[in-house]
Amino acid sequence: MIKSRNMSKKFISSFILFIVIPFIITSVVVNKLYEGVLVSHYNEKTQQNMEQLSMDIELELRRIYLNVAKVSNENELLLLVNSWYEEKDSVKKLEISTKIESKLDYLFAYQGMINTIVFFSKNGQIFKYKDSLYKNDSNVKDSSLYKESIKNKDKVFSINNFNSSDDVNAKGIDFLVGISPEYSWYNTATEFIYCEIKTEALNSIYSRFTNDSVGKMIIADPKGKIVISPDKSLLGKNVSQVEYLRDINNKDNNFYKYNYKKDTKNISKYTSEKSGWTVINIIDDKALTKDTTNIMKILFAIFVVFNLLFILYCKTFFKDILKPIKELIKKMKGIKDGRLDEITNINTNLEEINELGSNYNKMINDIKNLMVERDLKERERSKEEMKVLQAQINPHFIYNTLNVIKLMAMISKAESIRKVTDSFMKLLSATFRSESTFITVREELEYLDNYADIMKVRFGDDFNLVVKVEEEVRNLYIIKLILQPIVENAIVHGFNEIDGEKNIIIAGYVSEENLIFEVEDNGRGITEEELESIFTSKEKSNTSFKHIGIKNIESRIRLNCGQGYGIKIESEKNKFTKVKLILPILMKKES
Repeated sequence: MIKSRNMSKKFISSFILFIVIPFIITSVVVNKLYEGVLVSHYNEKTQQNMEQLSMDIELELRRIYLNVAKVSNENELLLLVNSWYEEKDSVKKLEISTKIESKLDYLFAYQGMINTIVFFSKNGQIFKYKDSLYKNDSNVKDSSLYKESIKNKDKVFSINNFNSSDDVNAKGIDFLVGISPEYSWYNTATEFIYCEIKTEALNSIYSRFTNDSVGKMIIADPKGKIVISPDKSLLGKNVSQVEYLRDINNKDNNFYKYNYKKDTKNISKYTSEKSGWTVINIIDDKALTKDTTNIMKILFAIFVVFNLLFILYCKTFFKDILKPIKELIKKMKGIKDGRLDEITNINTNLEEINELGSNYNKMINDIKNLMVERDLKERERSKEEMKVLQAQINPHFIYNTLNVIKLMAMISKAESIRKVTDSFMKLLSATFRSESTFITVREELEYLDNYADIMKVRFGDDFNLVVKVEEEVRNLYIIKLILQPIVENAIVHGFNEIDGEKNIIIAGYVSEENLIFEVEDNGRGITEEELESIFTSKEKSNTSFKHIGIKNIESRIRLNCGQGYGIKIESEKNKFTKVKLILPILMKKES
């Protein structure tokens, strides 16, 4: 049995099943797909930016190295520096120093990247252009920069200086560059040139690529030391010392994800094949997908507002539907209790609901009319039954009197009187004994035999009654005393004023799910006018036993069996008359 549910609950569950859930699933899937596309596009753009940044840094470093190399190859400058070493006169020494500074000012006039230049002679003398940041000259000679440069003449070397300031970018010092020029006619004493280079140029290049970036970009030198980073705590550290960058050099791909402190970091890298410098971009998933998250929040808010408006509309809509339907259900329950005055007055904005109310009211009126019609038919049926039973004024007295007559005939040995009385008693018994409308075909045929015996005494034994009914048909049920009036009409009217053999044939059989009885006589027949008058005019009450006529027989059949059953009559003047009864097949007695 299908479990019934409330209409509004069913609608809400259907709305959730077919609208809300698909929307949420679709939104999540689309959001994931969009995030994937966004991450892919971001990685492509970031990779291009890192490649370009790496190329620009390479160019800037090359320019710095070329400028440092230019100092070591400037003949006039090195001659002045060597003469400064040898000059003893302090006035002349000052003059030479002024010339050297003018020369260096000219060489680096518009670049502004030199913080200081220091010339170290092999004799221990030192010339400084601008103030240096280191405190002790011996520290320079002990550095790897000095040692590497001395070993490799005329080759520029650099190291990163992270001890010069807590805030490297603010002070502008990042690179220490050195070169050891070859000894020649213009360079007889300078063994090492030391330069402190400002990183403003690199910072400007870096800022061009990071101003519009949502991630964090880091630059590391070939040894893995972080040179530039927006996170000042990372400056000077090796990438291997940063947890989420620890395995960056071991990764085959230029992009990977790392779960760090309940967050996922998207890490991209690009390493220059020429300089060995590495550009690293780091961005959190939350920052990368912030736009999609905001879009999802907006969509969710719109969806919630839409649902609220839709629910509000549905509440109004279902009010116009459910309220009248509930009223109809209440009225129908009243009908169940027998209250047929439950007329509803439905007036909504929905034409279908109004029509439902109108049809309900029409149904109530139809039920009332059917009940009135049923009562009329019942009364008519009762009248017919009363006609059948109106001789029952004192049935026991009549029956007892006939029984006395039968005993007197037996004593007097009047067999014919006894036989007629016995048949009449059996016929009366059929009328008085049973209150049921239906009896078996077998009983009906027995009563018909008794009636034929009486009629043979009345009219003489000059007609034959032939019964052709199969055994299985005899066990079916039929309306009581339905065949007798037809046989009576055949005897009284059909055989009137004719000579010769008189036969009445009764046939009973089943055809097309109906029980058929045919009563045929070879009497004088009926004209078409007489046949038509049988069903259209009122019959005289003295034409049949118990005052039942052909028209009343048809009325009894339709009242007890339905409108689909009845009588058909075929007749030909002076030849035959056949009365055909169409009845239902009843296997048991109907109430």
